[in-house]
Amino acid sequence: MMRRMITWFTLVFVTFVYSVPLLAQERTEITTPSRPKYMTRDHHALVVGVSNYISWPVLPNAVEDAEEVAMLLKRGGFQVTLLTDPSALELKGALNDLAFITGREPDRSVLFYYSGQGETQILSDGKMLGWIIPKDCPLLRMDPQGFEKKAISTRALESYAKQIRSRHVLMLFDSSFSGDEFKQESPSLKLMSRKRTQPIRQVIVAGRADEPIPDRSLFKYFLIEGLQGDADAIQDGFITGSELGVYLSQWVTRSTKGSQHPQYAKLGDTATRGDFILEKVKRIPKPKKGKLFIHSEPKDARIRILNIQPKFKQGIQLKPGKYHVEVSAQGYKTTKQWVPLKAGEEKKFTCRLKKDEGSYTNFLGMRFVAIKPGSFTMGSPKEMTVKGNDETPHQVRHTRPFFMQTTEITVGQFKKFVEATDYKTEAETAGVCWVGTRQGRWKRKKGASWRNPYLGDDVEITNSYPAACLTWNDAMAFVGWLEKMDGKRYALPTEAQWEYACRAGSKTQFAFGSCLSTDQANYGNVGTQFSKCQDRFKKQRSGPLSVASLKPNAWGVYDMHGNVAEWCRDWYGPYVADAVKDPKGPAAGTERVIRGGNYFSGMDTCRSAKRLSFRAGFAANAIGFRVVMEP
Repeated sequence: MMRRMITWFTLVFVTFVYSVPLLAQERTEITTPSRPKYMTRDHHALVVGVSNYISWPVLPNAVEDAEEVAMLLKRGGFQVTLLTDPSALELKGALNDLAFITGREPDRSVLFYYSGQGETQILSDGKMLGWIIPKDCPLLRMDPQGFEKKAISTRALESYAKQIRSRHVLMLFDSSFSGDEFKQESPSLKLMSRKRTQPIRQVIVAGRADEPIPDRSLFKYFLIEGLQGDADAIQDGFITGSELGVYLSQWVTRSTKGSQHPQYAKLGDTATRGDFILEKVKRIPKPKKGKLFIHSEPKDARIRILNIQPKFKQGIQLKPGKYHVEVSAQGYKTTKQWVPLKAGEEKKFTCRLKKDEGSYTNFLGMRFVAIKPGSFTMGSPKEMTVKGNDETPHQVRHTRPFFMQTTEITVGQFKKFVEATDYKTEAETAGVCWVGTRQGRWKRKKGASWRNPYLGDDVEITNSYPAACLTWNDAMAFVGWLEKMDGKRYALPTEAQWEYACRAGSKTQFAFGSCLSTDQANYGNVGTQFSKCQDRFKKQRSGPLSVASLKPNAWGVYDMHGNVAEWCRDWYGPYVADAVKDPKGPAAGTERVIRGGNYFSGMDTCRSAKRLSFRAGFAANAIGFRVVMEP
């Protein structure tokens, strides 16, 4: 499961010690009319979701979660302001309106819901200061002054809460955050009849400091279930902030098997005696599912739905939405398309695959495309503004065709080699692989290997992921076994073959043009050299993607830019300035060539001409390989 692994801001609060049965016992003497006199006159809510950050990692479901919460509150009689992907100016403006316009009415309940990124800052006195993050906020470590101008601190949130004149205020954060401004408190209930006259400023957050919050939010799920009645401890038709806190603490903690603990607090010294109160929201029937039938030619083609986990079967029942369907068969061109499905619909269609004369798929399922002979300029021409000193431009002519693997070697393919030979990689025998950290550094990690490359808790390694933590020597061992098993000539690509296939006829910095978008490649950041391409960086990812998740280049080869870097056959050395035919690199050297960049790299490292090198025994969790087949 993908998880939010950026530095979340975390609120350190005491864990609830009250159980629902205890709360029920405490309130059994209470009786309530249909609309009790202790309810405020009306309810208002500001609901904020931030998904598409400019500098921070994208949170794909935050806006969707906010929209669901807003819709539920509207059904519950709230007047709702929904704010999605706000800038700093927009978010601060909405909070000002909440405090100084909406919050001027004393006989009112005000709710604030936030789903998005956050940061925790340790101050010089050792205290923690938390921040919520608007869309256009820079990273704290990259631009501290800009960060402080854009982000909104827990001090500011406390100030907004105190400026609100309305009696009841409830703040909900679907993330974890830290701020010493918030007074730690356990939930307790007073008699319902007394609460209308008592002020309250309550806060509930999704988790503790060390608990990353999943993108598919259980906090949001149980919040919605709770507001629809599940949090009503004595079934009187009303939900209080304290009841909601206890319910979320119990059920989120239980459903995550103790990996996430929602926390509760009250703000201020005087506004702590009451309790937020609202009527439970009536449930609405869930929409009907649709059925999907896909018939293929050839009949034995493999059918997958890429954006869901369940395996496809004819008549599979799915929720209304769009589904990414892939149909593939050996000897045929793979096709992908998005298929819309409506509630109650029975969608039927036929997919006819075209034969692929210029490809080959071997017994491991490794697919290769034919690369025709031809000439190109290898390296970076003089007019390129971004280039390396070792990228001397020169003409290269390939006189013979070769077949390039369309993807990087996958975990599943490498696993079959290991199972057949009992091979131990150098990372396993040496007990170490270099691992990238979120601070942009590399460290030696004992126990890391292709089986567990330590990509983070938010990355679940599957057979379709590129195999990593593999040395050049490991790659050559795989190639030798593959030749023996298949009876064909396999090899690591030469550096010239790799760049020729990467460029796919292009003469620009990348196969896709002068910039590289996150729809075209999985890379880490734009960097200063390509600042003009900032608008193309729309999605931060925390690790590699399954191979072939993004667009192929013009010759049908995937992930030549980013994802994981790739070993080449050659020794690293200076280029010759003269034109060459079928070059194989220097006759000797100390390091082997690495190409392509990785999910961790800046855009510069992913250029078609960019060269790197490491010793043949070096292993890192961002380095893998692909192979060529030579006729």
